[in-house]
Amino acid sequence: MGSTDSRSDPEGALLDPAARKAPPERAGARQLAINVIAGGSGNIIKVVVQLVMLPVMARLLGPAEFGIYGLALPTVAFFTILADAGMSVSLARERTQSSVVWSTAFWLMAGVGILLASIVTGWGFVVAEMSGEPKIRTIMATLSLSLLFLTASMLPSARITQQGRLFILSAADVTATLIGSVVAVILALQGAGAMSLAAQYVSTFFIRAVILNACAFVRPTFEFKLSQIRHHISMGTSIIASRLADFSGRLIENLIYGRAFGVAALGTFTFANQVPRFLGEAASNPIWAALYAHSLREEGAGVAAVHLKLTYILSLLLAPIAFILPPAVPILVASLLGPKWQEASVLLQILIPFYILNVVSAQSGAILLARGFGWTLFWITFVLLVGRIGAVYVGGSLSPVVVVTGIGLVHIVFSGLMIAVPARHRMVAAAPLLSSLAKTSGSAAVAGIGCGLLLGLLPPTLVCAALAMAGGFALYCLLLLALDGRRVMNEGLALVRLLTRRG
Repeated sequence: MGSTDSRSDPEGALLDPAARKAPPERAGARQLAINVIAGGSGNIIKVVVQLVMLPVMARLLGPAEFGIYGLALPTVAFFTILADAGMSVSLARERTQSSVVWSTAFWLMAGVGILLASIVTGWGFVVAEMSGEPKIRTIMATLSLSLLFLTASMLPSARITQQGRLFILSAADVTATLIGSVVAVILALQGAGAMSLAAQYVSTFFIRAVILNACAFVRPTFEFKLSQIRHHISMGTSIIASRLADFSGRLIENLIYGRAFGVAALGTFTFANQVPRFLGEAASNPIWAALYAHSLREEGAGVAAVHLKLTYILSLLLAPIAFILPPAVPILVASLLGPKWQEASVLLQILIPFYILNVVSAQSGAILLARGFGWTLFWITFVLLVGRIGAVYVGGSLSPVVVVTGIGLVHIVFSGLMIAVPARHRMVAAAPLLSSLAKTSGSAAVAGIGCGLLLGLLPPTLVCAALAMAGGFALYCLLLLALDGRRVMNEGLALVRLLTRRG
């Protein structure tokens, strides 16, 4: 499959089992717990800030300034995918003593940042001419600086990940988000318009780069040997390929869906995809990052055990969203968004469980990357993207419900591959994992039925929906305690002990 396994590395540059020797078991477990909680807390803070900032900035700037910024941002977002290059993920597997590798990566990333920033700045003149908005030139030139700061933060980010100190990354992200938001509000109040949003974007990357370099900067030597980092380039290429495939796949499926059902229906479809993806990834990303960092420092059965534990915890959190939220979606959408969005309700009810299954099973991707199977992960992801496009194409001649049902079935195939492929290489324990997911999903599914029955007896109001979901969640907890109560309590007590233990 084109994987880059550390066992086939002729240079010995990747971390071998001895170099990856884990710290004492309890210290490693405590660090893992801190990383997961810090990452989750940081994500919650960032989400809250974003939810607050959106209406604030919309009120301060108005639609016109947001429109100007919207012309500039997609280009920068695309080049951000290229600027990251997947190198921070790959270099976390590299020995810090390999100065020639780290120095080569430093100069390569500096060159990539300068090149991409120059391209974005130049493209700003083209967009300004095409759109008739001269402001675009200055805004895109400003936004291009974020690419420099992103590449400058990649190597310290890799070192911090290798050391397992992910709480530093979370602290840097939260601090940068808060400062960037303050900068945006101040400039907006002074009449900076769309430039205030560009300043927020850039200052967030700048603050993050400053903090990470302050914690983990190592001065590079004047060495540049591209051959020494070819394995990192290969893995980075696989990560970029996955991201670009995801970007292109969603663009293609949106084009097909919009042509089949119209622009208004496309807006509903896009919204129905974004909500469950956001909910799932907000919870899963910190766990994925912690599992990746842990997998760099552990071997064999220890990694499989941690994967099982973290995936179980994630499924505990997300199973209620997958099964208790859907019955209440029509009332929530009608109350919060209005009748125009009612068509999204059915799509959301179908998609939410499948997206949750997707992000839970995708945790094994962290182990695949840590073991050098980047291209294997790409091909599994490629199956998902091709399947989604196929579902949209076939369902486009039938109905939106058929489309999202097909997408859901494709997500089941993807989830199966994400469990079966790592299990084949003995990276994860498939049978215990499926047993755990059956208990959490089964409990949540029964609770979801109970929530739906309650909603059928109550008036269709927001308060009643909240009460029904609370009742469903209580039923979920009772069922889970009956089926797997000892494990749930043991996991909770173990987490408390780890976080409160000194040393």
